Amino acid sequence: MAKEYERTDVRRRQIAEAALDVIAEQGLGCFTAKAVAERVGIADGSIFRHFANKREIVLAAMDRLEEGLFPDPKLEDENPLMRLESFFRHRAMVVGAGGAVGRLVFSNELAHAAGEEGWNRIRSWRRRSLELVRGCLCEISDLGRLNEDLSPKEAAQLIQGRLLGLMLDRSMTSDPASDIEEQITGAWTTLSQLLFS
Repeated sequence: MAKEYERTDVRRRQIAEAALDVIAEQGLGCFTAKAVAERVGIADGSIFRHFANKREIVLAAMDRLEEGLFPDPKLEDENPLMRLESFFRHRAMVVGAGGAVGRLVFSNELAHAAGEEGWNRIRSWRRRSLELVRGCLCEISDLGRLNEDLSPKEAAQLIQGRLLGLMLDRSMTSDPASDIEEQITGAWTTLSQLLFS
């Protein structure tokens, strides 16, 4: 029986996703064409029919991660508290339920493998995230709803810290079936009590 071949765009996506998983689960030292090919179910040499080099693979993997990082643009129409909660819940799901891939959001591993363009992308993700959070918090402050003891900058640090804490909590859980939604709701409830009046 002849082997089925995937379209190039489908295969590129499979390779990028496999690379993301290998880097997240095993680290850059284990990111080899062989390891990625095994996950995709292809010969390791065929990877380079779709990508010129490993750097291109990492950049494509970063594209996959970026797709999951940012919430739907339609959230721009909602009030700032709803936008912020939506962003938090979405990002918490990515970093909390994303398994080892979620850890890469707070890591520089992808940037190390992708060179200057990778570093630029990581900085862009962080800047976009911070601008979104601070923008919402400034609007909330203007509405008189931000705790008067906090500046938007300080409140943003608390939100970022809680996301990092959630990722760390999830990485140490022995029960992968534990309810991530419950943890996210608890985290947001606590933040809301600290940040908003």
